[in-house]
Amino acid sequence: MNSNGMWPLPSGAAEHLDVSNDTLRRRATQWQNDPVIGKVRWTYLKLGDNTRMERRDYVPDFDALLAAA
Repeated sequence: MNSNGMWPLPSGAAEHLDVSNDTLRRRATQWQNDPVIGKVRWTYLKLGDNTRMERRDYVPDFDALLAAA
């Protein structure tokens, strides 16, 4: 998975969950402090000095999706 700790790129998140990028987009919701049942929260982050802002998904929400399946 192409990731930086808890915040993989969407393509890495889809691979981790074994779903398509489209499926992940349908299950995504913009960041909020409280988890959303059945959704993966995301936000734009800059994870390094020489990197750009990129959409990143929150790994702990993957585990909640997999446990509910």
